[in-house]
Amino acid sequence: MRIGVARLWHEANSFSVCETTLAQFQAREWCRGEAAAGLYRGTATEAGGALSWADARGDVELVFSRCASAAPAGPVDQAVLDCITREIAEDPALEGIDGLYLSLHGACIGTVDPDPETTLVAALRARFPDLPIAASFDMHACIAPELVERLDAATVYRTYPHVDMAEAAIDALDMLATIIDGKRKTRVLLRVIDKILPSFNMRTDGPGPMRDIETEAQTGGVATSADAPILAAYPFASFAYADVPQANAGVLVTCEDESRGTALAEHVVRAMQANQARFQPDLPTAEALLASRPWAAGERVAILEPSDNPLSGGIGDTPGLFAAALEAELPEGCVFAFFCDPETVAKAHEAGVGATLDLSLGGRLDAWFGTPLRVEAEVLCLTDGRFRNEDAMERGMPVDLGRTALLRVARLRVIVTTGCQSPNDAAYFRLHGIDIDHVPLLLAKAKNHFRAAFGSRFDVIRSCETLGPAMADVSRLPFRAVSRERFNLKNQRDT
Repeated sequence: MRIGVARLWHEANSFSVCETTLAQFQAREWCRGEAAAGLYRGTATEAGGALSWADARGDVELVFSRCASAAPAGPVDQAVLDCITREIAEDPALEGIDGLYLSLHGACIGTVDPDPETTLVAALRARFPDLPIAASFDMHACIAPELVERLDAATVYRTYPHVDMAEAAIDALDMLATIIDGKRKTRVLLRVIDKILPSFNMRTDGPGPMRDIETEAQTGGVATSADAPILAAYPFASFAYADVPQANAGVLVTCEDESRGTALAEHVVRAMQANQARFQPDLPTAEALLASRPWAAGERVAILEPSDNPLSGGIGDTPGLFAAALEAELPEGCVFAFFCDPETVAKAHEAGVGATLDLSLGGRLDAWFGTPLRVEAEVLCLTDGRFRNEDAMERGMPVDLGRTALLRVARLRVIVTTGCQSPNDAAYFRLHGIDIDHVPLLLAKAKNHFRAAFGSRFDVIRSCETLGPAMADVSRLPFRAVSRERFNLKNQRDT
């Protein structure tokens, strides 16, 4: 069995001023063929899962076309997307394959095309009208009906933090192989709830609404044996900062029997509607949270600033939490992670360890979220920004932050990077000579994925609200294509 593999993974925040270019893809994942197999083997990623699945079967050859992934940011340069689409859709290496697996995010946006993933799948379906095609998606996908109707099977991450990327690929490939082996005829059903579920209260590593919805979704199970009918339901929440018409939460059901698939989809939709109000965020301001001094009892505390979380399309530049920290009475040994500021990193490298610099931090990209802060900083450490993830999420994947610097500003050790990526792995801090297990207070531009590595390392993890491209109060963001009603999460019985 020969199965083609291609990947387009990017989550675009419509309110980020940082356009995604080819350089961002090349810095994260830009590979094909044997180079792709070498990069992904042994990693906790979709492609890593595909490789382990093929190895376990022993009767499968994977053919890697273009695999492209960039860290979440603003919309992608359209020329880059057009290049990726052509390269995959016209790839001669895909001739003669028995099926195709696509690793997609579902929330990619181009500077011109608002739905490039549908464009890609449409081009592939035009080339391969009868080929079985399966895809996996992020939980925060924005999935259009035009995309779904061109697929034969689909999966979505079931965990948040997303520690089941490999499993999402394996489940998709199990269904794809069953379709190929048994010449089965399946279809993918899409049902939406006309709401967008914000991700602040969406964790599945403990009690919560998304965990309850996932339990309901798995009522029908996933059948992959040769004689069992395929029936699999995967809810998705959409992405709250994608200003595109297809932004809508719902469920994907892959089925052979449409009546059974429809019944399961409607069951999951009812569960989502019943739980939607539980997703409404209610975060304290940074000033109020710091003023409460949650570390006062001696507990180790992490305070997160999700409004500027890079994995939600944050820009690593908003000054809200940092400004509040400079005014607070912090304990010794605190760490602030991070600012993305290539110019400051360059100045620190030029000056060297031990130098003292007068700097402006934050507010350099978009003054609407706050103005720069003048500080005096001592250069503590300089790095090349390279490490390999060691914790649960994307374990084994190499990371390149570009050159970085660790500065001391008042009582804070401040990490400043060239690239904009979330501080979600212990190796990120070890790179800078920081033992995260001995930090009394960490201030981080991060969100729920942070907990995959640090959920058991801190006694208290709290989030605060500041101005930023991924703030909880979406009413302050200038949506045009998405109705405000999709953010009204009151249950009917509450209205």
